[in-house]
Amino acid sequence: MKDIMSNSGGFASTRVSAMSSSDPGSNNNYIWTTEKIDKLISDINEGVEDIRKLKNSPFKDNDMSLKREKLPFEYTPDEIKELAKCKSSPVYFAFNHCVIQTNDGRMLIKEAGGLRDFQSQIIKSYNDNNLSILMASRQTGKTVTSAIFMLWYLLFHVDKTALCVADNFSTTKELIDKFKISLEGLPFYMKPGIESINASSIKFDSKSRIVGRTTTKKSGIGLSVNLLYVDEFAHINESNIDDFYRAIFPTVTADPNGKIIITSTPNGKNKFWEIWKDAVNRDSNFVPLRVDWWQVSGRDEQWKKDKIADLGSIEDFNQEYGLQFFASDKLLLNSRDLKRLDIIKQEYKLTSIPFSEELSYIGESLFFHEKYSKLGISDFKNDPANYVFSIDTADGIGGDYSILNIYKVVPLPINQLLKKRHLIKDETDTISIVQIGYLRSNSVDINEFTLACEYVIYNIFNPDQTRIVIELNHKGDILLGRLSSNDNYWQGQIVATKHTQASEKYKPGLRLGPTNKLKYCEKFKYMITINRIIPNDELTINELSCFGRSKGGIYRGQNGNDDLAMTSVNVSSLFDSSQFWDIAVETYERSDPKYQKMVIEKIFNLNSGDTKSTWDFDELRRMNNAGYSSKKQDKSDVNIFNSDTVNHLKNLRNNFFKNK
Repeated sequence: MKDIMSNSGGFASTRVSAMSSSDPGSNNNYIWTTEKIDKLISDINEGVEDIRKLKNSPFKDNDMSLKREKLPFEYTPDEIKELAKCKSSPVYFAFNHCVIQTNDGRMLIKEAGGLRDFQSQIIKSYNDNNLSILMASRQTGKTVTSAIFMLWYLLFHVDKTALCVADNFSTTKELIDKFKISLEGLPFYMKPGIESINASSIKFDSKSRIVGRTTTKKSGIGLSVNLLYVDEFAHINESNIDDFYRAIFPTVTADPNGKIIITSTPNGKNKFWEIWKDAVNRDSNFVPLRVDWWQVSGRDEQWKKDKIADLGSIEDFNQEYGLQFFASDKLLLNSRDLKRLDIIKQEYKLTSIPFSEELSYIGESLFFHEKYSKLGISDFKNDPANYVFSIDTADGIGGDYSILNIYKVVPLPINQLLKKRHLIKDETDTISIVQIGYLRSNSVDINEFTLACEYVIYNIFNPDQTRIVIELNHKGDILLGRLSSNDNYWQGQIVATKHTQASEKYKPGLRLGPTNKLKYCEKFKYMITINRIIPNDELTINELSCFGRSKGGIYRGQNGNDDLAMTSVNVSSLFDSSQFWDIAVETYERSDPKYQKMVIEKIFNLNSGDTKSTWDFDELRRMNNAGYSSKKQDKSDVNIFNSDTVNHLKNLRNNFFKNK
C-alpha cells in the first residue's frame, strides 16, 4: 500500500486486498478505518468494550491517544486529500489539526484563536530554510511552535531523526511534552504508528523519531541527526555548547536537507550572540527570526510596567522580555514605534542597474526597496523628487560597514497628518523622508567607497535634487573632498552643521561628539514617532530594534553593527538645517493641488477659497540662501544685503522659528 504520509515505503503492513476479516479480535489483518476506530472508542467509553481484553488493539499499549505500529488502515478519499494538504503546508497542518495546552485545557489551535502572525512566519521559515535562529521574548509560544513544526517534519518524512537539546533536561522534556500533546490530538488517521515512547524519545513506525537530551559535549554521539533543535542556546554552559556545536554542525549540514533550529532569549555576548550577529548582518547562512514582547496581543506599555514591577528591575525585563544582549541598555525606540516599523519592513533587493566590470562591486552592494529595485538610471535622473543621502565611512576590512543610506523626500498622506495635527505648524511639517535604498559594504576600501558614492550621487541620481549628510568622524573628510571636486557639486549640497558645541558657524558635514550624538538620537526618536523619518528596510529596522543607550551614556547597537541605524539617526540633522526648508517647500509646492487643498482645509482649517500659504516661502528661500546656500547656483554668485534686508530676514526668522 502506498505511503501517503511520505514519499516512500509501505505505510500499512498488509495489502488492502488481503484485509477481509470483520472481527478486530480475530487476527492482525483486520482493516481499520476512522469509522471503526470511532465506534471502538465510543464502545470503550460507554463500557460496551473492555480495552484490556482487546486481542488486536489498534492502540499503542492500550492508550487510545496513540496508534499502534504497522496498523493496517484504509483511508477515505477525503482523508487522503487532507493528508496531502497537510503535507504541502505545515502552517495549514498546525492551524487545522494541532492541539495545544491552554488555560482552558487542551484545544485545537484554530479553536484557541489561531496562530499568531509571527508563529505562521516562524513555521514557514523553518520549512523554507535549513539554518534558522530565533530570538524570542518569554511566553510568546516559541517552544510549542517549534514542537509543532518538528511533529510535521517527522510525520511527513521517513527515517528522519530530530535531536532536541537545551540548557537542562527540564527544558528538553517540556518540548517533548508539547510535541506529545499535539501528536495525541491529531485525528487518528493522521497519527503515525508508535514503535516506542518514553519521557525523552518517541519513535514512529516510519523510523522517524524525536530524541531529547541535555546538552553535553557528546550529546549527538550515536545519532544520525537530520534536524537539530537547540532551545535556550544562550543559557547553555559555554564549554559544553562550543564543543557540542562544533562537533554536530558538520554532521547535520552534510545532509543537503538537514536543518538546524536555534532558539533563545539573549544572555550577553556569547556563542548565541555571535551566530545572531552574523545572521542579521547576512554574514552567514542562518536566517534570523525575532519575536518581541509587544507582538503578543494585549501587551502594551502598562503590561511592561507591571512586569518590571513583578521582576524587580528593568534589567531583568530587558533580558527576559526585551531581547537585549546588554540588559542595562535603554533602547532608543519605544515598543509602539518598533511595532509599527516591524509591520512595514521589507527585504531590499539588489539593483537591476548594469555596471561595468570596473564598477561591478557597486552593483553587488546597492540595494533598493522592491518598488525601486528595477528602476534604471533614467528613472532616477528624471524623478523630480528630492533625495537625501546619509553617509558613514569605514575601513573596508570586514568590520564596520561603509553606508550610503538613501531617503526620498515625500509629502505625508492626509490620514497620517490628521493623527499628528496638533504638531503641524506650517506646510513644511507635512513633509517626511522615506528610506528607499542603501549602498552597504565592509569589504571595499575608502577610495573604492568614495568612488561608489560619487557614482551613485552624480551618475545615477540627479545631483540638483540631492542633499548629503556626511559623518566626518572617520575618514569622512576624504569623501567630502572628493564630492566637492566633482563638476556637478554645488555649494549647499552637503548638509551643514555646527562641528563643535561652542561653534556659531555651520560647516559642511556632521562631526559627532557625545553631546550632539545624544541630541540627534533624541531628535531621530521624535521624528520616528511623528512619521517624519520612515525607515523600512529589514536590516535597518533589525539594527534599530537593538539600538540603545548604555549606562555610560553611549548609544550603541547590540547586534555588532549599527551603521544603517546610525546613518538613519544622522539624517535627523537635516531637519535643523537650512537645506531642509528649501526641499520641504519645493516638495510641498510640487504636490498635487488637491492634496494642498486638503491640507489647507483639514489641517489648517482655512476657508477653501483661501489658497495662500501659511508662510511666505519666497521670503524663506531668500532667508535660507542668505546663509549657507541651499540651492544650486553659479559659484560666482554672491548674496549682498543692505541693513534693511538683514533686519527683515531676522524678523522673519524669529517669527518662523518661535513655535518650532
